Amino acid sequence: MTLPGRREFLKGGLAVGALTTQSGEMYGALSLGAAASATGTQVASFGWEAIDLHENGANTQVKILSNMVLQTVNADISAAMIKAKGSGFAEVLCTGGVSRQTVPSFNPHSQSYVNQPASPHFGSVTAQNAHKLSLVMSGMVQDQFLAVILKTWVPADGAGSATARHVLVQPSLNLSAGDYLVFHMDHSGVSVDAEMQIVITYTLT
Repeated sequence: MTLPGRREFLKGGLAVGALTTQSGEMYGALSLGAAASATGTQVASFGWEAIDLHENGANTQVKILSNMVLQTVNADISAAMIKAKGSGFAEVLCTGGVSRQTVPSFNPHSQSYVNQPASPHFGSVTAQNAHKLSLVMSGMVQDQFLAVILKTWVPADGAGSATARHVLVQPSLNLSAGDYLVFHMDHSGVSVDAEMQIVITYTLT
């Protein structure tokens, strides 16, 4: 039996988000095994790839169909050069979160950040900046369970510039039918191909 390649599987699977970056493509697929039983820990996974990320971003979303506890999220994330187009830093921000009882919304900037609500349990994030450094900060947001930054220096020929992270988080979040999982990747610097493979474990409630 010949198994399909990863790209063929992603193209032929169930689409999670039919999105296109400003200068490339993004593929997403949901991997489903046998019918899940009503008890015990369940596993589900999907993967998506944003090709030629260049000062832009993309998102995928998955609607929750059953009440559950999201136990773990295993994220394998990588970024690599497609073509060497000069030296410089490449940076990819990767996040995952929950949109409660509504389809996720995204800001209109080219990076297309997810509009996660501010947390009602914390005050504003403030900085102590006696040396007048240039700072960029986000607010404290609610229900974001994954935040990974990939950074690499890209030499002129692109050699040795790939970067990757493997992250396991244990959010133990209660999710309700009608919530959404939403995953985001955006980019700054030298253009890259970025990929995210997600495996989750959960228990139906």
